[in-house]
Amino acid sequence: MSMISGSVVASEGPEIIELEDFRPTPSTSQSNFTQDSAEHTDNAPLNATSLPPMDHGFDAWAYLVSAWLVELLVWSYPFSYGVFLNYYASHEFKDSSSTLLALVGSLSTGLIYLSSIVILPVIARYPARKKQMMYVGLCLSVAGLIGAAFSNTPEMLVLTQGVMYSIGGSFLYFPVMTYLFEWFSDKKGLANGLIFSGTGVGGVVMPIITEALLNKYGRKVTMLALATSFALLVLPAFPYIKPRVPISHIVHQRPIDTQFLKYHPFWVLFIANLVQGLGTFLPTLYLPTFATDLGLNNATSVGTWSLSLMNGASAPGLIFIGYLSDRFDLRISIFISALGSSLAVLFIWGFTIHIAPLLVFACIYGFLAPSWSAMWPRFISTVAGDDPHQASIMMGIFMAGRGVGNALSTPISSGLLHPWAFTGKSIFPYSLEGYGPLILFTGITLLVSTCGISYRNPDRTTNIAERVPRRFRRASISPP
Repeated sequence: MSMISGSVVASEGPEIIELEDFRPTPSTSQSNFTQDSAEHTDNAPLNATSLPPMDHGFDAWAYLVSAWLVELLVWSYPFSYGVFLNYYASHEFKDSSSTLLALVGSLSTGLIYLSSIVILPVIARYPARKKQMMYVGLCLSVAGLIGAAFSNTPEMLVLTQGVMYSIGGSFLYFPVMTYLFEWFSDKKGLANGLIFSGTGVGGVVMPIITEALLNKYGRKVTMLALATSFALLVLPAFPYIKPRVPISHIVHQRPIDTQFLKYHPFWVLFIANLVQGLGTFLPTLYLPTFATDLGLNNATSVGTWSLSLMNGASAPGLIFIGYLSDRFDLRISIFISALGSSLAVLFIWGFTIHIAPLLVFACIYGFLAPSWSAMWPRFISTVAGDDPHQASIMMGIFMAGRGVGNALSTPISSGLLHPWAFTGKSIFPYSLEGYGPLILFTGITLLVSTCGISYRNPDRTTNIAERVPRRFRRASISPP
């Protein structure tokens, strides 16, 4: 069953047989499809191309594991930047602008998200170039980490660890993710959550490893070691990251359809996604520094462990929310992720004065806030149905929206980290060196993102395919 739009061509000798895409539309009953599929199989030509199954089988799971590894490596470095920031600010660049140092971390995540709006349409137009793009991305990412090892100023760190690494990560990451909609259909929410959980697992290990390397060997050796391990771990995964339908069999590339811009649920979900992105990265960025400013015992280790716990909790959170979005109304997942993370920020982080509450906050927030991205496949199916060509474009739009929020969050947060009316008025973080406005901003943006539940949900008696724009529906093809 092909997830690629257009026709699939199989050839043997001089004879060419064109096989039509026979994936059932959402309005097709399972019983009819089973019967029709059996008849179609019995009557199929002997030289028809046999495609690997979707949602199960060695090829699907091998892709899933390989994509999980790429996810872990590409994202664990940016999501561990809080450790780098704390080290840079306390060791090598004490007199440098804190805004410039924070910008490195913001760019390393934000540019990856933002570049999706450019890279994914290019990939859709030239699918045969995906593997070459992945190799270019690997080289740029490794070069960015090596360049950071020899950077002597914050400006050079911005160009290497911030810009070069993120551009390379984009070239490597997005071709991998586009195959998700080929290999998974009914389980794509769960599969997406499993892949994204790689960020959480890497986020547990990477801060601990990075802190140990920085404290023992310094920045140069640390960056060179990270660059080497990045290349050695990514390369073995490349053979298993491949399309379900051979590239040479894909024909009739379609132009990008923009009818979704007229569809109300798209704008509701897009705005909610954008606002959520404004606040969701701030605890990850500032938690190690917060532990130091709070004056906790052994603050550096506490900050690192809290960041590891936050990243680690995101792994089961992504899987849970992804599974939940597959099985139940999408609005339930939106409500749990957005409201739960907002309350954790406002009522746990805002009143943390000891190690235990800080670690509790890291676990709860890590479980709920990053899991928002596991719902993207369901956002896409709500707006664009099951069209894989349109799905890759929509994924780029939602990721770019997250990137805009992430890019804006750094200058906003730097402007908020100043004394305000309640500074020094209590023992709680709301009165600590400007963290009050930062905590309020984070909590409120996450709370506002619950507006995502207001999108118009299709009637339960009406199939979603009948409510999405007509041009996004998959054509129903009956067997001969």
